[in-house]
Amino acid sequence: MHLIVQAAILGLLTGGVYALMASGLTLAFGVMRVINVAQGAMIVAGAYVSYTLFTQLQIDPFVSIVIMAPAAFVVGVAVQLVFLRPLRSDEREELSLLVTWAIALGIEGILGIFYQTTLRATRPSYVNDSLTLFGYDVSVVRLAAFAASCVILALLYLMLQHTRFGRAIRATVQNPTAASLLGVESNRVAAYGFGISVASDGRPPVPSACAAAQASARLVRASKIRSTRPLPRCGRGASAPICARNEP
Repeated sequence: MHLIVQAAILGLLTGGVYALMASGLTLAFGVMRVINVAQGAMIVAGAYVSYTLFTQLQIDPFVSIVIMAPAAFVVGVAVQLVFLRPLRSDEREELSLLVTWAIALGIEGILGIFYQTTLRATRPSYVNDSLTLFGYDVSVVRLAAFAASCVILALLYLMLQHTRFGRAIRATVQNPTAASLLGVESNRVAAYGFGISVASDGRPPVPSACAAAQASARLVRASKIRSTRPLPRCGRGASAPICARNEP
């Protein structure tokens, strides 16, 4: 019974971080009808940037959230303006799959150039610290990551429910045509909304990157599995070696 409760605590703390990651994906699809296949690559990129800030500039992973969030927002807005806005609205969902897939491959190529395939982990001084609550061990890093995720999710909820921009986002989700007729600038809302979604994707790896080397390895392996799977109809023809060139 003790082992089951301990596993449930670990799952709850980890699930809070994953919930923040999912909020970014949901926001992008709800506002723009864009399926962001590059989300996994962006999450891994955020973890690597957090690692670089920690090893090169000695910036604590939790402190680096202040740097990562605005930077990820700017990247998201730029991606929306350059790659997603030109897509035809009637085919945006289908075309966004291909566009974000290409973005994911580009991100992974850049990460491969700079970081190679060497396993890396962010290890601050408190990485192995834990608390004992009612006889159960709770990792300080996971607890802090869970708390940070809950705070960010709460701020995101308050923004969507109680600000003018949040009302514009919700109006765009419910009825884009009516929102435009009422004066909502749908293009600006879409750009800022995607920026917020990317910022939500980029922030979770910052605290979770310092959990352990095993966690970093799982993120990298998961990203490689998602990104190297051949696209439909890539099994034949001249393009087949390109589609599967990263297969193990």
